[in-house]
Amino acid sequence: MFKSPSHFRTFLTVLFTYTFDLIGFSIVFPVLAPLLLDPNLQFFAEGSGVEVRTAVLGLLFSVFGIAQFFGAPLSGVMADHFGRYKTFLLTIGLSILGYGVMAFSVYSQSLEWMFVGRIVTGFCSGNFALAQAATADLTDVKHRSRAFGVLLGVGGLGFVAGPWFGGKLANPEWLSGSGAFLFAAIAALINFLVVLFFYTETWSRKSEEATFSKTFKDLRFVFSHRILRKILTTYLLFSLGWSFFLIFSPTYLVQKFQMGPNLIGDIYAYMALWWFFMSMFLNEELRGFFSLRALIAAGLLIACVGVALFVVPDTQWPYWMLMPLVIIGGALSWVNLNTKLSLQASDEMQGRAMGSGSAMWSIGQMVSPIAAGMLAGWNLYAPLLVGSVLLFISFLYFLVNYKTMQKPSS
Repeated sequence: MFKSPSHFRTFLTVLFTYTFDLIGFSIVFPVLAPLLLDPNLQFFAEGSGVEVRTAVLGLLFSVFGIAQFFGAPLSGVMADHFGRYKTFLLTIGLSILGYGVMAFSVYSQSLEWMFVGRIVTGFCSGNFALAQAATADLTDVKHRSRAFGVLLGVGGLGFVAGPWFGGKLANPEWLSGSGAFLFAAIAALINFLVVLFFYTETWSRKSEEATFSKTFKDLRFVFSHRILRKILTTYLLFSLGWSFFLIFSPTYLVQKFQMGPNLIGDIYAYMALWWFFMSMFLNEELRGFFSLRALIAAGLLIACVGVALFVVPDTQWPYWMLMPLVIIGGALSWVNLNTKLSLQASDEMQGRAMGSGSAMWSIGQMVSPIAAGMLAGWNLYAPLLVGSVLLFISFLYFLVNYKTMQKPSS
């Protein structure tokens, strides 16, 4: 699957990095909603209503997306200029700082420091795109889809560990509930040391000078390619709809069933196990029978239906059956849209293309939480229903435009 045997160790390091990055990324999901919706904590002034709390919760998720929107393309440009190794070390190092700030914010019950921590961790979250670009460096076109499936599948284990540990370590009786983010900071430190000692640079073709302004010129450059623009637009629509579900389903469960971080962490870990199974095993099997077009279209439609059904049950147990449906749809869409984007981008554009993909994902995390935060204060079902509609729009857009998403020789 790799261009040379020596690349195997580097790929293991990339897997490790991606997994630990997802631990930090996902650890917030079972933690933030119970923290901010708990009237007994001092994050808000006494008497603040649920509308204010859900709106601020949406902003906390949104600032991460805003910071990622600026940081992810910059990471892609830096990776193409300075190499993957130095860029990994910089972004992981900043992650350690960001999670430390978030731990302090919980300990001191300070919303201001929580926002600072979210901004820092969002800005350096371009590791998603860096891991994908490094994987593209290490594999040939024939095996790239399989490699991306392994990357996203093994990374899914981080999505299992993050919420599970986050839910358990958010116990307010231990370090005032800051244990989850202390764990994330330690995980990022281990990640930094692994990259420092075991990662071998995968990129040798130095690009032109990387500057902040050039980051957005490159984003515009990627969008000037008709094929990539169509794929990225589908990615954007998917990320908008999926973010309504991924980010605000814990808020929905807290509002509807008064769930705490422990149970929400278990639910997210269960979801992540399905994501791991789908990305690592089932998707690869399906690739032997179905085209990328069929898998992406099916994933978008399944995700749309699953998110819509999420609002139906009035008891907790049906969610254990609904969640696999939603996750299968999301994983099919995400894995194969990333594969499609990488396959249609040239080798020289891998960093910029995957960075642009992360930017589309960050827009979803930027826009959807603000809208969902306001909608959740008005009606707890509204964020999920809007997310389902957006996923259906992405499905229609993909079907209509698929023929223009391929190189002329394809």
